[in-house]
Amino acid sequence: MIPIGKVVKATRDGKLVVKAEAIPQLGAEVRDASTGLVGYVDDIIGPVASPYIVVKLSEQRVRQSEYFVNRVLYATTVVKKLRVRGGLT
Repeated sequence: MIPIGKVVKATRDGKLVVKAEAIPQLGAEVRDASTGLVGYVDDIIGPVASPYIVVKLSEQRVRQSEYFVNRVLYATTVVKKLRVRGGLT
């Protein structure tokens, strides 16, 4: 699994906004550190130099969306890794 970035926001409609460290394919599975399924890549937004990934949570995870803020998420299929100063912390 490849880290795709850290969650910066959880929305009310069951989505997470992730500051991208790598760009996954649309529809790719997204997992947490324990390899549990979190959801799927729904969209990639923002400027090309500093994109964000929108993750649609799987139904059972929607109630726990705030839990993921400041946590790193992972994907198995990544299209491009970004150069980011400082990396994930």
